[in-house]
Amino acid sequence: MELIKLFLLGATGYLLAGLYDVAILRNKPLLRKFLYVGFFITAVPYPVIFFTWDSPLPGFAAWIIVPLLIAFALLLIYSVMIETSLFSDSTGKLYQGGTYRISRHPGFLWYTMINGLVMIYYWNYRSTMLFVGLTLCNLILIAVEDRIFFPKMFAEYEEYRKHTPFLL
Repeated sequence: MELIKLFLLGATGYLLAGLYDVAILRNKPLLRKFLYVGFFITAVPYPVIFFTWDSPLPGFAAWIIVPLLIAFALLLIYSVMIETSLFSDSTGKLYQGGTYRISRHPGFLWYTMINGLVMIYYWNYRSTMLFVGLTLCNLILIAVEDRIFFPKMFAEYEEYRKHTPFLL
């Protein structure tokens, strides 16, 4: 039951993140500020799991997995929150450099790696189902963004899609 609640919480975060994009398109700045919390809600299941579950893996496995988790978490934060604001020419203009040259959604690549590592770290079907479900929620969000929202937000998005792969 706990995992269902965590999944519903994470899925709600993805729904709010999608509504955040709608608020941008509808030019609703106050609503946009409120809905931005959805991105943080998607992360809530992770500390809950890490603080309440023990890994069945031997200690040396944790010494391999945890640094990788940290590295991919830093890549995720960098790609999604830092890179675009630091290196974009202007607000509202599509950023196409750095990690966004290798993928239109590099954050999804790092997020999927994080979830794969967490699944290995806990090594049971219950946690696997949770993190597969959250990965699918993220995939649905980026697919909707890629096909519906981003072409409306960025005039150059169709051209960007021609030369940059969706994932790899």
